[in-house]
Amino acid sequence: MRLPGPVALLVTLATLAAADYMVVETYCDVFNCTSQNSVWYTAFGSYPINANEGCRDPSDVPGMNQLCMDWGRQRGHFFFDGQGRRCLRKTEDKENHCAGAVCHRSIWSEVACTW
Repeated sequence: MRLPGPVALLVTLATLAAADYMVVETYCDVFNCTSQNSVWYTAFGSYPINANEGCRDPSDVPGMNQLCMDWGRQRGHFFFDGQGRRCLRKTEDKENHCAGAVCHRSIWSEVACTW
């Protein structure tokens, strides 16, 4: 089935507007880094999330049943109930110095899954 041009454009725009993203606050001291105090943003609100390396079930984000972060490759993926895999890439990163340590604030934006 092929959608008429204007309908296809509206579907594309709606998909782009609904893209989820995450703001990650990373704090590094002498021994390690942590990104557990981060925020997930959807069209329905914002939710606290742990963005540390690895996979987890982020119970604070309604409907999300898995988030996997691969910091080495600066990418991640996630699943919501009834949906296929969706992917993230780090799109912005700003370094700050805070209380004798190094802090980063990064934006992870939803992108097409190519891996």
